[in-house]
Amino acid sequence: MSRRLHSAVVGTGFVGPHHVDAIRRGGFADVAVLAGNVAAQVEAKAHALGIEAWTTDVDAVLGDPAIDVVHIATPNDTHEALGLAALAAGRHVVLEKPLSLDSLGAARLVVAAAAAGRHAAVTFTYRGYPMVRRARALVAAGEIGELRLAHGAYLQDWLLEATDWNWRIDPGAGGRSRAVADIGSHWFDALEFTTGRSVEAVFADLATFVRQRARPVDEVEAFGRAGGAAEQVRVLSEDAGVLILRLDGGARATCLVSQVSPGHKNAMTIELAGSRRSLAWAQETPETLWLGARDHASRLLVREPGDGYAAPGVPPLPSGHPEGWSESMRDLFRPFYAAIAAGTPPPAPGATAPYPTFADGARAVRFVDAALESARTGRWAEIATLSA
Repeated sequence: MSRRLHSAVVGTGFVGPHHVDAIRRGGFADVAVLAGNVAAQVEAKAHALGIEAWTTDVDAVLGDPAIDVVHIATPNDTHEALGLAALAAGRHVVLEKPLSLDSLGAARLVVAAAAAGRHAAVTFTYRGYPMVRRARALVAAGEIGELRLAHGAYLQDWLLEATDWNWRIDPGAGGRSRAVADIGSHWFDALEFTTGRSVEAVFADLATFVRQRARPVDEVEAFGRAGGAAEQVRVLSEDAGVLILRLDGGARATCLVSQVSPGHKNAMTIELAGSRRSLAWAQETPETLWLGARDHASRLLVREPGDGYAAPGVPPLPSGHPEGWSESMRDLFRPFYAAIAAGTPPPAPGATAPYPTFADGARAVRFVDAALESARTGRWAEIATLSA
């Protein structure tokens, strides 16, 4: 029997505690320590989560030989440096997307993970949904025929008003892109994951509708709103974007991304149209897939008992008991931790992996960079290949 692994989570904002929960429910590891920058906040979160050890000395956590896996759930501008430091110290790494604020930084992380011989994953959480994995299997089995078209959207409203604020709006912390980098990258990865196709080029029309926002003087939680003292700042990143994608093999795709669409909380949808059938999935109704056809009855496929991971820890819920975002993160981490526990070497470059790798994360960063370049020039932009 393999030994139980020990993990550290760096980051105490919205997503850090969800990493803690997913690690625990996955069944392979214990969360040994929680780390962050503000002592009072880290202590409070550690107490609330039942984690005995907490610290603001992040470097000590990264270098602790008792820690097997480091989860980095911090603002975007810290990802590259923390990821490189954790890999250099010999840790396996789970890194929130984006890997870095630009393609060169993402490439450095890919190279560092390969040189360190460590497992390195990026949290493209939607791959963990059972029906997304089933969609991928149906496409691979030829159920929809040859892929021709794809379309969908990722719509939210949490930054609708000028008083809505989050660190992602600050280009120093969030990067040059917001809507495309934050949610469009998830749609991009889901498209490539389900279709098995690579996006070759993008044409992007990006828009900033809320050009001035009230930035709170005091720190706010994720999805926060300026209610007290605030300063007016100019917004430099996009609120929304219309994306046209060209895939290898000739297929075309369109996607609308927005963080300013009233009434939409987390409305990610994707539909694939092939030469035989169409297939559609929606994140807010994640237990079903729609399969459409011309000469046969269209039908709704529901999650079946075999669609969940069979692994240690909290088992998948029986079909009929909806599994959502938290379960998808749990199941995203399961094969990553299983590989480490079994002593399986990291996947070779270009090989199919059971979890989203840093190479997948780097592709998404290149997609974001291409979208920004297209919006700047008004032309198609190719998604550059990763240089060795």
